[in-house]
Amino acid sequence: MSNLNTKQLRAAVAEYTKPSTGLALAIFTVDMVIYATAIAGVIFLENIYARIACSLLAGLMISLLFVVAHDAAHDSFTGSKTLNRVIARICYLPFLHNYNLWLIAHNRLHHQLTNLKGENSWSPLSKQEYDALPAWRQKLERFYRSPAGICFNYMVERWWKNKFFPYKRIIGENKSVYWMDFLLLLAYLAGYLGVLAYAGSVLIHTSATELVLLGFVVPFMYASFMVGMSVYLQHTHESIPWFATEAETKQMGRTEETTMHVRFPQWYNLVSHNVMEHTAHHVDPRIPLYRLAEAQKTLISVLGGEMSAITFTISGFLKTMSICKLYDYENHYWLDFDGHPTSRPLLISEDERINYQHAA
Repeated sequence: MSNLNTKQLRAAVAEYTKPSTGLALAIFTVDMVIYATAIAGVIFLENIYARIACSLLAGLMISLLFVVAHDAAHDSFTGSKTLNRVIARICYLPFLHNYNLWLIAHNRLHHQLTNLKGENSWSPLSKQEYDALPAWRQKLERFYRSPAGICFNYMVERWWKNKFFPYKRIIGENKSVYWMDFLLLLAYLAGYLGVLAYAGSVLIHTSATELVLLGFVVPFMYASFMVGMSVYLQHTHESIPWFATEAETKQMGRTEETTMHVRFPQWYNLVSHNVMEHTAHHVDPRIPLYRLAEAQKTLISVLGGEMSAITFTISGFLKTMSICKLYDYENHYWLDFDGHPTSRPLLISEDERINYQHAA
């Protein structure tokens, strides 16, 4: 465990927190142009394979616009608070995310209580909670915790339940800002689907159904998969603990141990807006996406081997998904759906860890 506290870690990366409005606007503009071009390809190209490729590109760009919106919602993307709010709302539109609900679910809960059960994406159930579920819900949980379920887990358990409609359980008192953002999303959705339907009715090479499918459904699902997988990788691993109470999270949920640095090739970090350079973001959310790579290198130098880190491989990812099904919140290790331990005990002393490894 690192001897450095959060204040000291923030001091180490403080030089990277200054935003560049010009660079930010360039990134925002390029992303929007590529997304608009992809949607234009879906509508106007006649070759079906080219249109499918444009549909997938649109989904990728929605996930990248989501990363931009995420930064802007942290007020770290540009040097203007007003501009950040405008950019965040615009970039959230294609993914139908409610800006003010995002501030609750992400800024207030996720960053303050990382890996707290129930308040974060991919919160694992305990064996007792899983056994108490009806059979259909157990099957759904098994599906969610498989590669095929990643997209649907994000769409249902995170977006639909927490980041779209302003349910009273989320917002508490009935503030108008949440409803204004919701109405903005509805207006965008109605207008966008209307354009797709109209284009499908007048263009001879396609139909309204086909355009809604390729222009909205497929991109939305692909973006949900990309975001869901990224969030999974950032905070779920057989070496990363989860917590049952706020007190436990605040006491033991250290950023460098609950946030995984997933090493990808440089080209992937470039095209993904450094979204997987995640430890630096949790240390200080004021670091804009275009400074995260440099900040992450500094943290690696400061923390050395005390940072949770892996190199991404498909086999490693599938292994983690097979291991991380349920979680024992009392003894802190991962379980399979039958309740058998699948990881070493977490949150134990170095002597205990050595003894455990020797016994194993």
